[in-house]
Amino acid sequence: MVLRGCREKRADVSPQRSTRLRRRLAATLVAVVLADLVFVGALLGAIAPLVETLRTALAPAIPATLWWLVLVSVALLALVAVQLRTARTMTLSRTDVRRLSESEAPALFERVRRLATLADCQPPAIGLVDSDVPNCFSVGGRDPMLVVSSGLRDQLNDDELDAVLAHELAHLRNRDATVMTLATFLPTLATDRPVAGLPRWLRANLFGGAILFAFVVALGWTQSASPTAIGLVAALSLVLGGIALGVLATPVVYLSHRLSQDREFVADRAGATLSGKPEALASALEKLDDSVGSTPQQDLRSLDGVVDELCLLPHGFVRDAAEGDGGRFTIRLRSHPPTSERIDRLREFAAEIES
Repeated sequence: MVLRGCREKRADVSPQRSTRLRRRLAATLVAVVLADLVFVGALLGAIAPLVETLRTALAPAIPATLWWLVLVSVALLALVAVQLRTARTMTLSRTDVRRLSESEAPALFERVRRLATLADCQPPAIGLVDSDVPNCFSVGGRDPMLVVSSGLRDQLNDDELDAVLAHELAHLRNRDATVMTLATFLPTLATDRPVAGLPRWLRANLFGGAILFAFVVALGWTQSASPTAIGLVAALSLVLGGIALGVLATPVVYLSHRLSQDREFVADRAGATLSGKPEALASALEKLDDSVGSTPQQDLRSLDGVVDELCLLPHGFVRDAAEGDGGRFTIRLRSHPPTSERIDRLREFAAEIES
């Protein structure tokens, strides 16, 4: 009887990938790949003579078109893999996530393992953010992780915590957590917070400037230009690099915004189905949303929307009123649907189940 009940529960919680969600997942992924293709094309175009020399020396029998197609494909796949790994690392480092061992939180691990079994997916790693602000998020990749704050565990009862964890497992099961993690890479490069010790403007201008200058080299203009002209073009590329990076990231930001509208609703419904208690998830959202208004202002510090976008609720984990944008341009991904609308839909779903 127990096994039969588990099989029935799994059937109920199979990924609810609506047609619109699938389209937006695909569109966001395509936007990320196209942005990477611009970088790969510029880089390989800049070193085209060297690539042709290698083809002649190593594989002269391979047609040039096939050689380039294989080379671009391999480089693109490698870049996407590195980008996902880097985006995941940057996201976790920005929130000071500490990976938990099962001995530290056996009850939490048991909850996640039980829910993952019902959802027919592998239990993810579990991370903890030491913050009184209640929230959670999931990051995808080869080693998916479900991250919770200490405040989340303290403020929710057992049913509410189960429902919230089920919501995050739905993100991982639907693969939208992986796509959203990948999509945070370019916006992270363009945010105001330092990464790897580099200030935002320098990091963005270096990355965007390298792409611009590689394009100029790929077009062959530098072959007949003087060293002075090349130096001026390189300097101009560096100055305009941040703008170029922003233009490159804009489609990813826009499509991530559209994707977020659907992925939260789908994960809410899937999480409510998995936990079997839609009202518990509605209660958790209401409780967590209300708690933000009562949180001391010094405990809230902005994460520039990049990490916030992955969270259950769009307030992130911390926000400091003393830290502002200072009038500087920042790409933001604050695109969660209204929490009140999510709560209303969950309560309508609960009424459907009861009737």
